Amino acid sequence: MARFEIDGKEYELKLTYKAVKYLDGLHEGGALALVGRALQGDLDTFTNVVHAGLLHTGENFAKEKVELALEEAFEAEKLDYETVHKTVNEVLLDSFFYRKIVANLKAQNPEAFEQLDKLLTTTE
Repeated sequence: MARFEIDGKEYELKLTYKAVKYLDGLHEGGALALVGRALQGDLDTFTNVVHAGLLHTGENFAKEKVELALEEAFEAEKLDYETVHKTVNEVLLDSFFYRKIVANLKAQNPEAFEQLDKLLTTTE
């Protein structure tokens, strides 16, 4: 499972009903809009996914605190597009709640997903 460090402590990112409800309410178009933005690697969506993934901890992290931790990770060169993509895939797109929508999108346009996978495959 994806993990995220905030305040010097590492937490598992996990979607709960509360987290999914929060995420689906962020965009007009609900789950489909969210999935589309996630597939694009949108940083606001990534921030929201991390924030939602921390809700289960009971720590009540403010979104601003999550953004600050992400900014610090970026400045330390620990956060890049590949990390964003992998985290969003693991937490959101591969979750049981969204998995079927993503599978249907992949079935409708396999070439686009194949190209995206090629772009994001590390060659180092």
